[in-house]
Amino acid sequence: MYKRLSLLPILIILAASIALAHGPGIKEEIRTPEEVLNDIISDQGIASAAQADCSKISQGYLEELGDAVMERMAGNHELHEQMDAMMGGEGSASLRQMHISMGRNWLDCDEAEMINTRMMPMMMRMMGSYYPAYYGGFDAVLVFAFIGWVLFFVSVVYFLSRKKRRKK
Repeated sequence: MYKRLSLLPILIILAASIALAHGPGIKEEIRTPEEVLNDIISDQGIASAAQADCSKISQGYLEELGDAVMERMAGNHELHEQMDAMMGGEGSASLRQMHISMGRNWLDCDEAEMINTRMMPMMMRMMGSYYPAYYGGFDAVLVFAFIGWVLFFVSVVYFLSRKKRRKK
């Protein structure tokens, strides 16, 4: 009986470690595309984003707009972070350039060239067309891993108790 109770803290620690590892982390503040567009509109003194002069928009605004668009396209922050990591990670030149390209695309600055040749095939792969794991996320994997560990410990306890019964 006492040996079975000694497994309880191990199971609790295992469950807590899985929950903490997958729990909500510190989420950086990402503004919405509309908020960034409002800054661009007020910066250029125009009435709408359709009137924006793309050559006068700073790279910083385009990068921030692309990041906001990517957050919206991903649907959740965790997937957005995974996509960022696939493109080089925070602070990389490749990720910065992708965000800038997405910002330019959102404003229709060079839509035909980017959508048809580079952007859409890559985004389709990242959004799930070629990677089905993105549809369900990784929550199911963690649940199955937890169930697997629980079953493993239960079977170890069962076989150890069975072995002791044989010795008696």
